[in-house]
Amino acid sequence: MPPMNQIVVQTILLPPDRRDETVLNQAKNLLTKSLAPVNENLADKDYLIGDFSAADLMLGHSCFMANRLGCVSEEMQNIKDYVARINARPAFQKAITMGE
Repeated sequence: MPPMNQIVVQTILLPPDRRDETVLNQAKNLLTKSLAPVNENLADKDYLIGDFSAADLMLGHSCFMANRLGCVSEEMQNIKDYVARINARPAFQKAITMGE
């Protein structure tokens, strides 16, 4: 299971008595390692390949959720800025609020 999925399972889906801190910490560490090259790639870009693209559709939500769950460190400012740009898009706002 990819680290972001494991983090969601361990922090949201499982009841507290079934959560495993070791699994959660391993997933967070792996996610941090996975996000490092994304953070570097975004250093001089607004979006992953320059202009908003399908790549941002696929990765943007994962970055949004990682940030929302506190898994994006302050050192990863490029990702935090990227998430803010993704979050500001009207279609993204519509998509994440559809079930509310």
